[in-house]
Amino acid sequence: MEINTQRALAVAELNPIVTDIAAFAGTIEGIDVEDEETQGQVGDLVKMMNHRRKKLEDKRLSLVKPLNGVVNEINALFKPPRDRIDEIVGIARKKMNNFARAQVALADEKKRQAEATARAERKEAQELAATLRKKAGQEAAVVADVVLEEAEKKVVQAAKPAKVATTRGRESSVIISKIWKAQVVDIIELAKAVVDGKLPTHVLEPNMTALNDIARERKDPGTIHGVRFFQDVSTSVR
Repeated sequence: MEINTQRALAVAELNPIVTDIAAFAGTIEGIDVEDEETQGQVGDLVKMMNHRRKKLEDKRLSLVKPLNGVVNEINALFKPPRDRIDEIVGIARKKMNNFARAQVALADEKKRQAEATARAERKEAQELAATLRKKAGQEAAVVADVVLEEAEKKVVQAAKPAKVATTRGRESSVIISKIWKAQVVDIIELAKAVVDGKLPTHVLEPNMTALNDIARERKDPGTIHGVRFFQDVSTSVR
């Protein structure tokens, strides 16, 4: 096969690939990584770009192998789009890394705030427990012990390592489910509500099964006596 013919084939093969690369570049450069979904989208595009790069390299080798005399010329022809792919992938990885670092910072700040809140609630719980024991005697002391125990659990929970979002590694399906649940947001208010007879005593454990039953019966958001009722929307990625 003549050199000019082989060169023409290389150009013909390269033109649609270059057009394809430009489309991917526009897509990646137009995505701002702000959440796990966009993080996953950019990750998927990186995988597709790497696949395109492999096909580009395979095509280059198939063309230069029988034409040792024009190897340098063909290599120079393929270098710009190959470098462009590397540049695009670098941009994409930088965006993903920036998002990951921001997630770590957010998780650390959330953990710090949770620890401060838990310590403040523990102090308030200690004061409430002392008041209950002093004014209501032995019966109230049981409630006071529960209040202190739950406050201490919050402190321990807040001290656990922060959870950080992970990068999606492959194309995924998203499953969304909705269910009514209860969340204890103020154990002190919950204890007061029990003492005042506004809530049953068994929620002081706290019995999350019982509270979630109440949430499903209410089907209405809001906070009542230290319990926040909300509709939990969970997302699982597989």
